[in-house]
Amino acid sequence: MSGKNFEGVADTLYIPLTARVFVSKRFPEYFFDPKSLELESAIPGESIQAGSNEYTMIASAARYHNLDEMARAYITVHPSCNIVNVGCGLETMFWRVGPDAPDARFVAKAIR
Repeated sequence: MSGKNFEGVADTLYIPLTARVFVSKRFPEYFFDPKSLELESAIPGESIQAGSNEYTMIASAARYHNLDEMARAYITVHPSCNIVNVGCGLETMFWRVGPDAPDARFVAKAIR
């Protein structure tokens, strides 16, 4: 990891990814995101994790856990559908939900 410290928008891209890595390692029985763990080495610097506490990391991952469950429920009723995630930054939902939904199409768009 590099020693860069990001601020503003650049920082907000890495906060959720860092949280998903943290919770996947610490509480995999609740939330496990193998793609985030794969991307961990690409997270620049350590300032994001140092600036967060366990509660904020878990709260962030809880949001993704709930979104995953909502997407799965929707896909169960509408197997051939589009799941659109706008303003999602470095999102990995496709790798958590998509493999179990072969007819669903995932679209993600980060906003600058």
